[in-house]
Amino acid sequence: MITPRFPAFILLAGSSLLLFSACDKALFAEDSAETEVAADACPSLTAHLAEMDATRQEKNMRLLEYFSPAEIADIQTNTCLSKAPLETGHGLDERASGLKGRFWTPGATIRVRFLNGSTTLQQKVFACAQEWGNYANVHFSKVTSGASEVRILFGEDGHWSYIGTDNSSIDACDETMGLQLTDQTSNTEIRRVALHEFGHVLGLRHEHQQPLSSIPWKTSAVYAYYAQQDWTQEEVNQQVLNKNTTESSQYTNFDASSIMEYPVSATLTTNGYSIGWNTQLSSADKSFVSLMYSSNRMRIRHAATGYNSNITFLLAGIYHTLKPGESLSVPALTSANALAIWEQATSGAWSWDDGYAPVYGKNYKIVRVGSTNDLTIQVD
Repeated sequence: MITPRFPAFILLAGSSLLLFSACDKALFAEDSAETEVAADACPSLTAHLAEMDATRQEKNMRLLEYFSPAEIADIQTNTCLSKAPLETGHGLDERASGLKGRFWTPGATIRVRFLNGSTTLQQKVFACAQEWGNYANVHFSKVTSGASEVRILFGEDGHWSYIGTDNSSIDACDETMGLQLTDQTSNTEIRRVALHEFGHVLGLRHEHQQPLSSIPWKTSAVYAYYAQQDWTQEEVNQQVLNKNTTESSQYTNFDASSIMEYPVSATLTTNGYSIGWNTQLSSADKSFVSLMYSSNRMRIRHAATGYNSNITFLLAGIYHTLKPGESLSVPALTSANALAIWEQATSGAWSWDDGYAPVYGKNYKIVRVGSTNDLTIQVD
């Protein structure tokens, strides 16, 4: 897992030049009293200032040798970093970048605390979180002090967030989401960014990294583009080019209109393929979180003795992959369920067997037919 490195950033404010570090966690400008950080009993919110001050100007100057301030600002607008707890040294086991295991319990209350920003900006962002709540069975609650699962800091280090329940593993004095938004940001941009980042809070990853994505990336162009973000090739691989594994993910067919898909310029692909700005939840976004946060579930278990490969099945439009012996609680419909298994029929060809109609309220196991790669389901 990589450690993200955000470039320092410069802004012109009136006639003065302000230099900002990505790790500054305090007031960014002396005349912006409305953006003061609420420190409470967390002195670590400002502890990074002294440590980062020595390297801040050096990083600014290095980037500005190759890129203009406008280029750096543009890529920060286009980029979102999904982070994992391991990157911040919390000592958790490394996990794959998929969705499995990151979703909150259906009906959960997720407390959201803003560490800075004007009341108006906070309310605009929080309204977007509540929009997700129209479809996912969770409740977002805005708090001004005390414990919280999500802590938001407005600043100049781009947009980023931890994924799903990973937010609960972050030190209570650290932010869990960063937003490069201000009161001057357009409502459309605030909505696009906030919806995207709160999608991460609900456990969603970037759509271009899901297993069924087939974007024809032009690798050299992608590396050059993200160099403006001061990312190494390894970082670009892990944050952009590499796809999540099937066993770590729960996913639908690729959705280019998803709010979790950021724009893709035609210059970054081999055939001119591009994706524009998505500014609202797609129909697939809505249906996916509605299902994943539904209390209507059934348990499916990999019980194919001697079958040492993963098993992928499709239920209610969502793909799930089980490792040998793994059991997974998955969303199901209350009636008319259709389940398909990726298997090798007796003809020798691998294909989807969609001849199964599991009944809601029962649990199932997937087993082998004899010693073949032909699979079937049985009530468990």
